[in-house]
Amino acid sequence: MNLQKFQEEYQTYNAPSEIRSECNAITFINTGASNIQINGINLTPGAQLVSLGNEGELNVTRYRLSFTGGGAEICTVIRKIYV
Repeated sequence: MNLQKFQEEYQTYNAPSEIRSECNAITFINTGASNIQINGINLTPGAQLVSLGNEGELNVTRYRLSFTGGGAEICTVIRKIYV
């Protein structure tokens, strides 16, 4: 069995940003108190958006992150990157 190695990269954002995926899988978690939007998809506090790739795929999407409402603006992003 030939195993493919990967690592997980964790980043936290607290300002509107463009996030380049360049990975196999990416997860956005609203860890703040305000709503966030990822490419127009609204995530309430505690919600998450997951984009999984199949074996050998590379996601090259550019995601637009923005915040709406009051409270702490925090988005945690987890990326699965092949090494």
